Amino acid sequence: MGSIPRIIAIGVLGALAGCSAASSPQFPDDAGARPVDTGAVTPFDADLGQDAGDPTDLAQPPVDVPRGGCVATVARNGENTDALCSNGVDDDCNGYIDCNDFSCSRNAAVTVCAARRDGGVVDAGTVVDVPALDVPPGSIGANGGAVDLLNFAAFGDMRPPTPNDTAGWPTAIVNSVIAGVVAEHAQFAVATGDYMFASTVPAVTAQVNLLMNAERGFSGHIFHAMGNHECTGAVAGNCSMASPTPELTAYLTHLAPGYGAPYYDFVITTRLGDAHFVMAAPNAWDGTQQAWLGRVLARRSMYTFVVLHESPDALTPPAGAAAIEQMVQASGTPVTLHLYGHTHEYRHGRPNTVVSGNAGAPLANAGGSYGFVMVSQRADGNIVVTAYDIGSPPMVVDSFVVTPAGAASR
Repeated sequence: MGSIPRIIAIGVLGALAGCSAASSPQFPDDAGARPVDTGAVTPFDADLGQDAGDPTDLAQPPVDVPRGGCVATVARNGENTDALCSNGVDDDCNGYIDCNDFSCSRNAAVTVCAARRDGGVVDAGTVVDVPALDVPPGSIGANGGAVDLLNFAAFGDMRPPTPNDTAGWPTAIVNSVIAGVVAEHAQFAVATGDYMFASTVPAVTAQVNLLMNAERGFSGHIFHAMGNHECTGAVAGNCSMASPTPELTAYLTHLAPGYGAPYYDFVITTRLGDAHFVMAAPNAWDGTQQAWLGRVLARRSMYTFVVLHESPDALTPPAGAAAIEQMVQASGTPVTLHLYGHTHEYRHGRPNTVVSGNAGAPLANAGGSYGFVMVSQRADGNIVVTAYDIGSPPMVVDSFVVTPAGAASR
């Protein structure tokens, strides 16, 4: 399939007016929880097209069936018996009818959908064509690699509720996320940041060890983006390589080794073209990263995925978040998918924007749920994005399709 794709990683040189190891980390305005809903739409919500007060009302229906006229007769994901899965009705009004609903097709107790459970295309029907479950793992490592068609996971924000609370690190939830990623046959994963909530070396070390232990349950490579908790914990924190915090040192040493910087890019070659992943770091923004980003955005690929922790519309985001967004827009590079974390929820708003920050940290909304996202490349070149709640098996909560250029499709 040609030469193995290259990786570009530029070290950060020079001091940056930001955090230092000697500073006493504060954690103001951490976006672990969204603001109390007042009924008003915040800038974040306006951008993503959803009122923060209703965490279950996703920005658009996942499939063709309009939900406005549907009257649910069971709870969401409650379409899970032979009778309900064969009556031709969308009983829980989630847009999926009978065996096209994973509550039916992935429930061993539902015998009428048994044919959908074992291999091949799962839950395609009139919904979206998800690639076959038995996806060849390909060859993916820190330097990128090659696969036939993409099938990767995205998740983020795996930290305890309070600083240095190692006992509260969400081991059970993260284990379930990893198990779900394995069940969906991910070839590799991208993580959207915030793997610890710590300010002392012992706490940092212990929490990173817990993460790495959990991730050993997945045999594929995980590409970790830097979050604010890999800097000082402050949302607007900005760290430099000249005076790294214990959090940044641990991130570079254990979660992003070999890149020489908390930002990097890599390429995955597929039979339909290259997929370029840009892992930016808003909490380590300086002129060196700016120059690096300009160079990597000049690379044209069939697909471009931009991964960073904070959306520019997050509460009190670091200056780097807006700067990165502006550079991406100015570059003219079509972005297939923007992947964010930071806010502890799943959220799909603009056609090619996803927040996947619900992998263990305290949820943003009382009605929220823990989960992960799968991103799959179809044979026609389009990209299917599917959000799952953790469980055995994982439960689909949303699905949508974009073109390589990031436009909404079917």
